[in-house]
Amino acid sequence: MVEIYSEYGEILIFLHIISAVIWVGGMIAVKFAVHPAMQLIATPEVRISRSLHITRNLFNLVIPFILILVITGIVMVLAVHKGDPLTHVKEGIWTVMVINFIAMYLRRNSAEKFSRDGKVEDAKKIANLITKYMLPLNIILGVVAIFVGGMLRF
Repeated sequence: MVEIYSEYGEILIFLHIISAVIWVGGMIAVKFAVHPAMQLIATPEVRISRSLHITRNLFNLVIPFILILVITGIVMVLAVHKGDPLTHVKEGIWTVMVINFIAMYLRRNSAEKFSRDGKVEDAKKIANLITKYMLPLNIILGVVAIFVGGMLRF
């Protein structure tokens, strides 16, 4: 891994940072720009359907970047940061984020099924859990992980 990092370190760091920016930035955009605008849609069925569609698009967009984060993170840990306590903090944060992301992804899929079946209230309950708790948790953890990454770099 040291050889890979010494040869491609700048590219790995760039891919790692841009992946974090896209994942965390996408969540921030959805939470603070898209979600409030969606609340202006008067019809609950349309509102939940559009919200779930937007969330599906975001989730599908960030999946490759999550994989890039994991791969580049592993390379950098093994090549440079092995044994650094901050590395373990960052690994823990990203692990919780990935688990939370998987839970959001699965919950979103079940909310979409409820929505298709005409069970709008059930879909709303699930979507509200994602919007009110799960998404903000990943935003906070992501910002902290980016800060810790900066501390590791310098």
